[in-house]
Amino acid sequence: MKKSDAKDVWVSGLGVLSCVGNSPATLWSAILEDRSGIESGLGRITSPDITTGAFGRALYFAAEAAKQALKDANIEKLDDDDGIILATTTGQIDCWDTGLVEFLNDSITSTEFATVFQGQSLGQMLDDLQGQLHHKGPSTLVASACGAATQAIALGAMWIRQGRVKRCLVGGSEALCRLTVEGFKALRLLSMQPARPFDRDRAGINLSEGAGFLVLEATKSVRSVAKVAGYGLRTDAFHMTGPHPEGRGAQKAMRLALSRAQLNPRDISWIHAHGTGSDLNDLAECAALESVFSAEMPPVSSTKRIHGHALGASGAIESVICIEALRRQFIVKTGGLENPDPRIAIHHSRETRPLAVNHVMKNTLGFGGINASLIFSRPDLEST
Repeated sequence: MKKSDAKDVWVSGLGVLSCVGNSPATLWSAILEDRSGIESGLGRITSPDITTGAFGRALYFAAEAAKQALKDANIEKLDDDDGIILATTTGQIDCWDTGLVEFLNDSITSTEFATVFQGQSLGQMLDDLQGQLHHKGPSTLVASACGAATQAIALGAMWIRQGRVKRCLVGGSEALCRLTVEGFKALRLLSMQPARPFDRDRAGINLSEGAGFLVLEATKSVRSVAKVAGYGLRTDAFHMTGPHPEGRGAQKAMRLALSRAQLNPRDISWIHAHGTGSDLNDLAECAALESVFSAEMPPVSSTKRIHGHALGASGAIESVICIEALRRQFIVKTGGLENPDPRIAIHHSRETRPLAVNHVMKNTLGFGGINASLIFSRPDLEST
């Protein structure tokens, strides 16, 4: 698609809940202060204000972050021809995971478990979110592992470019639960200490919970804080959990995002990497970055030491960080990076500092070889 033939897509509102802050400003402050919200290897939201009622934590996080984003965009209520796209990997699993274990241990009856389990459908969470926001318009769910929210933002941009909607509320939400944590323990991926992406001595990832939402619009306004300039979605189908060693899918996603944005590698000011701190992810992602950017590589960072890895919501939470970097003309360092892995040949961002930031790339790598890349640009740049 030629840029002249496509509609621009503008970001007009942001919302976030995380283990280190329940707004974009407080999350950004935690990053500037290098203050991690990881305790015993996990990033939990412990705010006393959480009142989940009968729905569960993931829906609460989604609704609160979505309402923040709508308020930031000065939207009182979505119209029925506006869209909602929700990303999640585990949905409302925290409402039924304990019941599942109890049923398997014969502690509750099948009838009791059926009552608990009835909300397990991922689609139920989307229906519940629409109910919370009194929205009856177009909606869909993206459940593509860790790439879900990044893909959802790309899909929202597509909806606007295709004229399906003029405004789209897009985001992701995840809640920590016993099954998720034990599953990642079984994969031997978890670190009990705050993660150290790209570091020689990294020990694994930190799971976390939270939500991030963006309001996308077809029309530029005084509230536009960024433009979704490009996106690329690719799979490499190499392994169920491990990325291709050369990051082939990630390479293709980045190149497609650059092409859609009509930008060259040298035009990117800063890259927010997926950067989980696992050995396979870090090596594959950085191999892909080296292939795409080579000598033109801008500073690269991961902020997961601060807020953890919120699975399907991570792309939305980190997109909020990318847009804050554009707004504030700052880039941030990779927390915990003390001794860079000599096998990784990227331009590490070793300090948080002011920088002229015009275009930011956000990358995500997910289980199953799912790769996604976004490019956010300053809203005041002239279109090319």
